[in-house]
Amino acid sequence: MPVWWSIFAYMIFISAVGMMFYKSKKEQRAALMSATTGESIPEDTKTIGLFFAFLSFALLVFFVGQRSWISDTTIYQAQYDENSGNLSQIGDMLFNLDYKGSMFYILMVLFKHFINGTYNDWFTFLAAIQSIPIILLFYKYSINYLYSVFLFISGSSLIWYTNGIRQFLAAALVLLFANNLINRKSLRFFIVVFFAFFIHSSAIFWIPVYYIVNYKPWSKKFIVYSIILAVALFLYSRSSYLSDTEYSYLTSGQYTFEGVNPLRVIVMSIPAILAFTQRVKIKGKTNPYIDLCINLSVITAECYIVGMFTSGIVGRMPLYFQFFGFILLPWLIKNGFEEDMGKTINIVLIVMYFAYFYYEMVINGSGVYVSDSLNIFYWTT
Repeated sequence: MPVWWSIFAYMIFISAVGMMFYKSKKEQRAALMSATTGESIPEDTKTIGLFFAFLSFALLVFFVGQRSWISDTTIYQAQYDENSGNLSQIGDMLFNLDYKGSMFYILMVLFKHFINGTYNDWFTFLAAIQSIPIILLFYKYSINYLYSVFLFISGSSLIWYTNGIRQFLAAALVLLFANNLINRKSLRFFIVVFFAFFIHSSAIFWIPVYYIVNYKPWSKKFIVYSIILAVALFLYSRSSYLSDTEYSYLTSGQYTFEGVNPLRVIVMSIPAILAFTQRVKIKGKTNPYIDLCINLSVITAECYIVGMFTSGIVGRMPLYFQFFGFILLPWLIKNGFEEDMGKTINIVLIVMYFAYFYYEMVINGSGVYVSDSLNIFYWTT
C-alpha cells in the first residue's frame, strides 16, 4: 500500500505544481500581449502544460512497470517470458480466428524481438501507452486537470494497470482517438474500434454506444436506447454465448463472482447523478463534448448497476467510458452550482472519493504491491 499512497501523493503534487506554473505563464503571456499589441490573449481552456501532464504519470508508469505477480500480471508475465520473439508467430496470430487478442500478442512478439527486454520492460511499455491517452484526454478537455487526476486515482482506476491489462489497452487505443468520437468521424472511429477489437473483443461494445450517445442528454430516445442497451447487457451476461468470448473462463465453474460492489456503483455513478439533478441549471451551457461526457457517464452508471446483478463481467465494460466522467465532474461543479454550494459539494466529493480509495486499496485489499526487481513485497495492506 505505501507504493500506491506514494503514487497518489506524487500525482496530486505534480499536477498542482503544473497547474500553478501554467496559470502563471498564461497570465504573463496575457499581460505581454496586452502591453505590446493591446489585444487580449486567445481563450485557452487548458489548465496544465503538456510537460507537467506527462510528468504527473511518470511515477505511476515506473511502479506499474516494475510489478510482479499481481492479479493478471502473473499470466502476462509468464506469457512474455515464454514467448520466443520469433516473427514467424505473427502469421498464425493474424489468420487463426481462435487466437483471441491477436493484436496484443503481435505487439508482444514485436517488442520481444526488437527490444528483447525483461517482462518489466514490457510492462513499463504497456503502462506508458495505456497512460498517454488518459493524459491527453484530461489535458485537452478537462477544465481542472488536477481534479480529473484526483478522480482517476481515487476512483481506483489504478487497478486496471494490473488487472484487465489487455482490455485496458483496448480502451486506451480508443481513448487515444477520442477526437473522432467527439467530432463524430464515424469511419475513423470504427477503424480504431476494429483494431481495438483484436486486442480485446469487448471493444465491440463501442459500436452501439457510439450511436446511442449521439442523442441529446436525457432525451426520450437516449433514455429508451440506453435502457435497451442495459437490458441487452444483462441478458448477454446470462447467455451461453459467453463461452465464445474473452470471458469464457468465467463459465468454467471454478470462478465465483458476486458482482460489482454496490459502493463502487454509487461512487462511479456520481457524475451521472449530478448531471441529472442539475440538468436544468446546465441547460444552454453545455457543448458537444460535455453532452458526450454526460451520456457516457450514464452508460457507465448503467453498466455498473447491471454488473451488481451479474457475475461481474458487465462491471468491466465501464472501463471504456468512465474516464469521461472524470472530465464531466469538475465541469459540473463549476457550471451546475452557485459558487458557495459548489465549494461545499466539492469538499464532500473529495472526502467521499478519498474514503473510497482507502476502502478499495486497504479494506478491500487492492493495495497489494510486489516487485522482484525493486525487492518490494507488500503482500498485504
